[in-house]
Amino acid sequence: MMRLQVAGYEVLEAPDGEAGLKTLRAERVPVILLDLMMPKVHGYAVCQEIRNDPDLKDTYIIAASAKRYPVDIRKAMEMGANAYLIKPYEMEELMEKVCEGFVTLETLAEEASKHAFTFWLRFWGTRGSIATPGPKTLRYGGNTSCVEMRHNNRIFMLDCGTGAREMGISIQREFGEIPLEIDIFVSHTHWDHIQGFPFFLPAYQSGSRIRVYSLRGTDKSLEKVFTGQMDGSYFPVELGDLKSSLEFHELEGPLEMGDMKVTHFGLNHPGLAVGFRFEAAGKSLVYLTDHEPYCRLAGVNDLNKRLDREVDEFVNGADLYIREAQYTEEEYTRKKGWGHSSWKDAVDSAHAAGVKRLCLYHHDPMHDDIALDNILSACWEYMKTQGMKFECVMGADMMELTI
Repeated sequence: MMRLQVAGYEVLEAPDGEAGLKTLRAERVPVILLDLMMPKVHGYAVCQEIRNDPDLKDTYIIAASAKRYPVDIRKAMEMGANAYLIKPYEMEELMEKVCEGFVTLETLAEEASKHAFTFWLRFWGTRGSIATPGPKTLRYGGNTSCVEMRHNNRIFMLDCGTGAREMGISIQREFGEIPLEIDIFVSHTHWDHIQGFPFFLPAYQSGSRIRVYSLRGTDKSLEKVFTGQMDGSYFPVELGDLKSSLEFHELEGPLEMGDMKVTHFGLNHPGLAVGFRFEAAGKSLVYLTDHEPYCRLAGVNDLNKRLDREVDEFVNGADLYIREAQYTEEEYTRKKGWGHSSWKDAVDSAHAAGVKRLCLYHHDPMHDDIALDNILSACWEYMKTQGMKFECVMGADMMELTI
């Protein structure tokens, strides 16, 4: 056991099954090595005791025995063992199983954390317009729009910009070769919101089912837009060569997806763009990117005030509002008409809609980490002077949020 201690593990020992159970209940040991032929209480009975105890049931059990018959190995696994070592075994074998045990427990804990909330989100891309990798964007990230969302046992993607590549790698590490069903909601089909799709690994996996939801294009179908992006002139793999089952759904009205309702709302951006609202179990998430307020663009009048108010009504009361905030106020004066908001537009909209938390998103490619720090500080100062009480955070690649 010294080898385990040298590797950094704390090791506890017990002489028999009865003492082992007492130690386990007192110390909550996460991974145990269990000799099946123990005195007082047989290893099978110890396995059953562990699995029947709510406080111990997640313990990772490595069973060890000189018996190598398939029936004995199968029985140990049926009684609750996670792994089986045949004696005499090499220390390297034990080390490998112990490592597997801790990795398994970490994965279970991560999965449990995702299911403990109505919505669990991880940001894989928070940049707008074009990816900006490099030393000046390390903290907030350089990938373009992509957010992973989990609800119950379902996997969703909000936009598939360049961040989709890393999301796909993460999902493959988590699920291996298990076929998956993934629903992708695309706000619009400008490059920074779809460029990562050709690099999304689950789309290449046989048996997986990928559903893409967005508006129909002005002159071509949603499927043709994705087909065109992967035309042989631009990319070596064509859409029809992907091994997964692909479905394209052009949105017309609300969707019911299990206990979750999804609605969409048209935004003010060149071409066609929509924001999404996800509602389940009394909680709500709004994803709204690439939008220029009507009054800012075309002046204050009754029509534009009504249109801006309708956007805020769509967002109303959201627990989390992910909102594009690409420009500073000074930058907006030079880029008016480009179809984007300033950080002040996002904050004012969040206040008008009465949201609980605002996440600033779709960062300008010219904004490095220091610039985004300054914008966030300006937001907080502005909110303080205006008496605004909701939480405001800056979106960052790899950031996780829960609702």
